[in-house]
Amino acid sequence: MPISFVRIDDRVIHGQIVARWSKLKPCNGILVIDDKIASDPLQKGIFMHAAPSNIKVGIYTADEGVEKVNKARQAKNSYFVIVKSPVTLKKLNELGGDFGTELNVGPMSARETTKTIGKNVSITEEEKEAFDYLQNKGINITFQLVPEETPAKWEKLRAQF
Repeated sequence: MPISFVRIDDRVIHGQIVARWSKLKPCNGILVIDDKIASDPLQKGIFMHAAPSNIKVGIYTADEGVEKVNKARQAKNSYFVIVKSPVTLKKLNELGGDFGTELNVGPMSARETTKTIGKNVSITEEEKEAFDYLQNKGINITFQLVPEETPAKWEKLRAQF
């Protein structure tokens, strides 16, 4: 189980990821896949130092992420894959990236053109289509902000769109 956790979280690396989720799921490294973060030296620097020193962090574009995710699936160490949007995971999948069949969705903040479908989850039409695509590819999508919360399935939240 080299990729132990795949999460959509618009905060990327933060206390809940490091302190709570990593206690439940093994994690030696975090792969952040996001075109904007990967191309912004300031953001990249901030996130590279957001995890404890014993957790390696790599930040990649979606194109670079395909190779990194596929390597992580075969690695000895365990990795988290974190993205900000299901659109990124759809792109990874279309390019041949295999991140597994379990997807956890955390906060997706309200933005222009989003509709709120659950607690701290607002999505665009493009994101809804990406979630549908991922589910149709056999990926189990659950929405759960923190480990102690009961997860909600995509089918239930999709009905709120």
